[in-house]
Amino acid sequence: MKIILFFALLFWSAASLGQKTILVQDKLNKQPIPAVYLLCNGQQVAVSNLHGEIELPSDISCQTVVLSHISYKNIEIFIDGVTDRQTIFLTPSESQLDEVLVTATPFHRIRSAIPGSISVLEGDLLQTGQQTDIRPHLEQIPGIQMQAGALNTARLTIRGIGSRTPYASNRIKAYYEDIPLTSGDGATIVEDLEINEMGKVEVIKGPSSALYGPGLGGTIVIRSAPIPLGWNVTALTETGSFNLLRGGISLSHRDSASYLSSAFYRTTMDGYRQNSRYERSNFIVRGGVSLNRSQASQHKLTFFLNHVDLMAQIPSSIDRETYLSNPRSAAANWLAIRGYQSYNKWQAGVSLQSQLTPLISNRIAIYGIYNDAYEPRPFNTLDELTKTIGVRQQLLYSGNSISLSLGGELFTENYQWKIFETIGEERGEQEFHSRERRNYYNLFAHAEKEFETGTIVTAGVNLHQLFYRTNVLFPQNEPVETHRYSPVISPRVAVNQRLWTGNYLFASVGHGFSAPSPEEALLPDGSINRDLQPEEGINYEGGIRSSLLSNRLNLDITAYRINIQNLLMTRRDAEDVFYGENAGKTTHYGIESSAFVHITNPLLFPEHSLRVTHTLMRNKFGRFEQDDLDFRNKKLPGLPGSSLNISMTNTLLKNLSLNTSFQHISRQYLNDANTISYSGHELIDLSLNYRYTNGWIKDLRVSTGVQNLLDRHHASMVLVNAPSFGTTPPRYFYPGLPRRFFVNLRVNI
Repeated sequence: MKIILFFALLFWSAASLGQKTILVQDKLNKQPIPAVYLLCNGQQVAVSNLHGEIELPSDISCQTVVLSHISYKNIEIFIDGVTDRQTIFLTPSESQLDEVLVTATPFHRIRSAIPGSISVLEGDLLQTGQQTDIRPHLEQIPGIQMQAGALNTARLTIRGIGSRTPYASNRIKAYYEDIPLTSGDGATIVEDLEINEMGKVEVIKGPSSALYGPGLGGTIVIRSAPIPLGWNVTALTETGSFNLLRGGISLSHRDSASYLSSAFYRTTMDGYRQNSRYERSNFIVRGGVSLNRSQASQHKLTFFLNHVDLMAQIPSSIDRETYLSNPRSAAANWLAIRGYQSYNKWQAGVSLQSQLTPLISNRIAIYGIYNDAYEPRPFNTLDELTKTIGVRQQLLYSGNSISLSLGGELFTENYQWKIFETIGEERGEQEFHSRERRNYYNLFAHAEKEFETGTIVTAGVNLHQLFYRTNVLFPQNEPVETHRYSPVISPRVAVNQRLWTGNYLFASVGHGFSAPSPEEALLPDGSINRDLQPEEGINYEGGIRSSLLSNRLNLDITAYRINIQNLLMTRRDAEDVFYGENAGKTTHYGIESSAFVHITNPLLFPEHSLRVTHTLMRNKFGRFEQDDLDFRNKKLPGLPGSSLNISMTNTLLKNLSLNTSFQHISRQYLNDANTISYSGHELIDLSLNYRYTNGWIKDLRVSTGVQNLLDRHHASMVLVNAPSFGTTPPRYFYPGLPRRFFVNLRVNI
């Protein structure tokens, strides 16, 4: 009996040596694919099981075989080149590509399979209708509010984070490709970017410290528009109300190994209010080349250059009576000096992406930023110069079921500012001159594990430390003030569970923080507030994503809660005196929901789509006392309790579509005591869009429309806790634009 068993095992082992197993997975979500046919000379010889496994017959006669599935593109493989347990990825066919691929995470997945809350705006949405302002597009994302006092004055918040910064976007990080749009003091500017060059905007909501470092509210990642093959010339022009004029031209070339693109855009507008002239020029160059294509190790070198030249007058905020009776007027003090903001900003980056082995890749990026800014203000004139350099490196391992990422980022920024007297419309004597150096490092690790049950588990951690030093040079040279914050460790754990095809559950818990900016830490007497602590929070979230009715209905619902301690807020003791202070605890919780419906061949129109996003949130003080006043359980001002955005597209004819959008912003308080409020507003926009392609015209788009169709009087931005100096009333309101019209033309040849 033992002899028979020995020969049986020997026979089985010999047979096994001639037989291999391959694993077949979806290229986008890395899930196993059952029912994949292995074809030899067009005949089925094997099929994958529920785990995506295919046993290659040992006696197969073909040198090449084909993997075939009705929902995927066929792929041909060489038998001799296949190793045992090798994973082969299949690309979904065009009919299956309704899902959006997310690239903001280390390992690219379809959005539904991401363990966490993330939203994506595709290029077609960004390039529909009026394109001067990115704000209407970002506000279509649930959880985001972007108030704008003017085209150059915006406050972006995610889940209520960042509402305490009066005139800028803070507590949120942003990247354009690998270049950070967030300065060393935590301020983020996205409103000066050229929309026509954007291909995708991905928003990670909630703390993403484990991936990108500090940024309690979340991270915005902007990708460039893809460059088509061959030579391409694109020109656009736009005109509209209040003497809006916009023009641009781009030239690009792409082949199988390289690409190069350059573009120039110019935007001018007189504005609705007094002292609101806006002028902006954008110049963008980007390119890439593939190296060592014949070797096993593959490399891709890319570069990006962006130049922004901005001059924007500042009408500032106005009091309630003026807002109601004469919204076109500017604040008297800003109008008297013709106050404005101007800067010349250069942003550049070079990255090298290397596929070292089939499973290991590396990406390193070096970037630099130069910003020369000037701002005459009623109380003084600010002259700034910022120089930034940084490097970000990431090593990735992608196995069959587990993926690992290790990396780090070094950032250094030299900032100097001078303050001069403002005498009428002229600059007076110098009053102050100081220099700062801001440095930080991020070290991060991220791991993902996939299970055969359709479960994806991720875990990550980030170590961040901030250093800076300040040197006052005038009115007298003072000793250098240095400060080093304690290292902050931010972990994150998340899970995504596939229920059935197109339906997923996800949940995550993560720590986030925002370090005080040097300006917040600088006290009015010029010393550093060493007691100021980083703002920290824990984010809990869970949600469901569903694709129903053959991908015609997509739903996304997320519930979240963020507990924040050491809230950083700006205190203003005088018109020109700002500094930060910690203000206890706050709680942010809410529900974000979105639905997208796509219908073809309805009765009225050939094609119809409806996109609805809604945010319901409550943001309140848990513990906050100031000047002997207790604001416990009061709602955070400057944040609406709910917001609703509806966008509907109807295809009227083959190339003609009508887009209708509706926005509702609910009531919001204007001060911490919740005694003054803004009632909110509703806005309706319409645009008619024509698209044509034929022969040498690769793409022709014409859009015309009206914004604020019903001419609603509204505030596009409010100033929280607006101060009142002397007998002047507090200036809470930035009036929004009334009804206005536009028409634009874009052609690609």
